[in-house]
Amino acid sequence: MNWFRNSLPIANPNRPPRYARAAPAQTDREPPTPPSTPPSEVLVGTLPTAHLCHSHSKSLDSHDAAEAVTEKTSEGAKYYLTNAPRRGVLGHLSLGVKSYSRSKLFYTAVFAPLDVVPIYNHEILAIVGFGFDRDHEVVKLYEYSKAAHPPGPGSCFTFNAPTRKAVREFWMAGCRNGGRDEGRPAVLEEFGAFYYAAFLLDPDGFKLECVCQEIDGEP
Repeated sequence: MNWFRNSLPIANPNRPPRYARAAPAQTDREPPTPPSTPPSEVLVGTLPTAHLCHSHSKSLDSHDAAEAVTEKTSEGAKYYLTNAPRRGVLGHLSLGVKSYSRSKLFYTAVFAPLDVVPIYNHEILAIVGFGFDRDHEVVKLYEYSKAAHPPGPGSCFTFNAPTRKAVREFWMAGCRNGGRDEGRPAVLEEFGAFYYAAFLLDPDGFKLECVCQEIDGEP
């Protein structure tokens, strides 16, 4: 067998083995740095809601995050992000009404004493929104169809008033602009010694309440 062993070609010491594992490629890249902000704080639009959120926590600057997320979106789209001033258990009420113009007139009048004003208005789509400002929407009205109707007995939408005077103005404005009296302004002692409220039905029959519960409220 020596003749066979001596006839084999001598291996080239400079040639890498045919099946050798390639060495890892050299790179100048640094390993990625883990984010300093937890993912749950980056996803501004998915945070749980609560008007608590007037909080100024330094761990989350949601306004900056919202601007980054919506840099290329329209102003209208930005408004619907759940940004800090708008976080609340209740975003707004949406009411389907039969007549956009009639309901717009009524709600503009009754909300004025509460410092709630139209914050957007689209006549072609027959939609109007009311709030303290663009970040605090309260009610959205949209002309849905002639079949729109309010919920049944026991349902009521209640709005807080800063003073008893505002309660009276709310009620009077409603009666003068297409609403119906459902309870004159008075202290309702069954709900508390300072529960001063009035009730209306709007032009479509939605029951509304306006209440002031300030201990030092006006007489």
